[in-house]
Amino acid sequence: MKTTILLIGLILSIPLHSQDLEKRIQQVENNLIFPTLITDTSPLTTNTIYDQLKKHKIHGASIAVINKGKIDWSKGYGYCNQDKTKTISTQTLFQSASIGKIISSLVSLKLVEQGQIDLDKNVNLYLKRWKLEENSFTKDQPVTLRHLLTHSAGLTDDYGFLGYKPTDDIPSLLQILNNESPAKTRKSLSIKTKPGTKERYSGGGYLIIQLLVEDVSGIPFEEYVEQHIFEPLQMTNSTYNYSPDINLGKPIADGHLYNGKSLKKKKYHIYPEKGAAGPWTTAEDLAKLVIGIQTNRILNSQLTQEMMTPQINNKGLGVNLKGIDKAYMFWHAGQNLGYTALVYGSIEGGDGAVVLVNSDGGEQFLQELMSSISTVYNWPVMKSYNTIEISEQEIELLEGTYENQGTRLFIKLRKGKLFVQPENSKERVQLYKIQENHFTFKGAQDFYKLSFKYQNKVVTGLVYAESIGKILTLKKL
Repeated sequence: MKTTILLIGLILSIPLHSQDLEKRIQQVENNLIFPTLITDTSPLTTNTIYDQLKKHKIHGASIAVINKGKIDWSKGYGYCNQDKTKTISTQTLFQSASIGKIISSLVSLKLVEQGQIDLDKNVNLYLKRWKLEENSFTKDQPVTLRHLLTHSAGLTDDYGFLGYKPTDDIPSLLQILNNESPAKTRKSLSIKTKPGTKERYSGGGYLIIQLLVEDVSGIPFEEYVEQHIFEPLQMTNSTYNYSPDINLGKPIADGHLYNGKSLKKKKYHIYPEKGAAGPWTTAEDLAKLVIGIQTNRILNSQLTQEMMTPQINNKGLGVNLKGIDKAYMFWHAGQNLGYTALVYGSIEGGDGAVVLVNSDGGEQFLQELMSSISTVYNWPVMKSYNTIEISEQEIELLEGTYENQGTRLFIKLRKGKLFVQPENSKERVQLYKIQENHFTFKGAQDFYKLSFKYQNKVVTGLVYAESIGKILTLKKL
């Protein structure tokens, strides 16, 4: 079933506090759309959860939504397997993949809070069983925990891990770090750029964090997580056990490929890279994790605030940050063979959501669903926006040349539309108005904001927020 609406921003005609729970759930379920900028008055088609599960060939999903510091609701959709013999429930476990990096960040920062690790000292001072090889890039700036948490240590291993069949010999953490059989590691972990100068995704960096937690705490990584995360937050359906269906009798969602087909001769891969590839868990348990972060139940408020502060680009400590002029929400995605996951949490206000699917091709579905949740719960990000007509009088005020320290932008009218064009560039981008003195570009509404400075009703400059912490003010010539 498809629902046609004229203005996505007006889906909610009733204030959130006066809506009953079932109405909120139905609104989320029936208004999936990829976050977009609505640039005309044509009817916009949104879709139901089941429409999009079918379209993206996803068999099952689990959802938990957080509102004002509590789990508002959680629900399972679809099936655990291609044969449709088992349905998804709120107790069904999924692989969380790289969302586990949030957990690794928290436990390493817990050691910082306890005074056992310094966030900005050489990690080799704390590692006992394995050391990062130091070289010319680390001579003046050694690798620190802060660098590892923000993917800025200078490691070049890039994305992810291949995983292992349940029948394979499973390597130890040290075998993976040393590229020793039976590990499938492709690259040695070496520093190729000066730490702290460049962001480059590194799953290997989180293996070092896993080792760091073990070496400093003196206990296995999963035990430390159990003591400091799972038990305090009552995450009773989260485990680093490789086969929770067999060893613990837990219900799981089988993994599937992007085309909907089952994995060949197995239900899932095993990932011994616990610090990087995450535990088996549920949407409800990950929602408890988000709330634990928001309420400082894991870390003190000072470290939680540091975690949510941009360190390099839009990276916090172990989380991605999303916003326009400031960070409004933290998030992380995850993808293992057969599974995709997405977590969002607000930095203030106690909102958020978790979506887990048993497909490794679920990225667009996850964003469509998060956009629907964002619209219903009025988040400051991940929403679709309606454009507002720019009046002729306003166009006259905005047109012109803007400059700051060698950066020059032209705002010009072309065929009735307003465009921004950098100096010495043939590329121009249409400017859209989405609220009073708030302009953006198509496809980039969460990341770019343009506003104008006025004095005595005359435009004197503009403020360009390229990303969190990157704000440029230009004077109108």
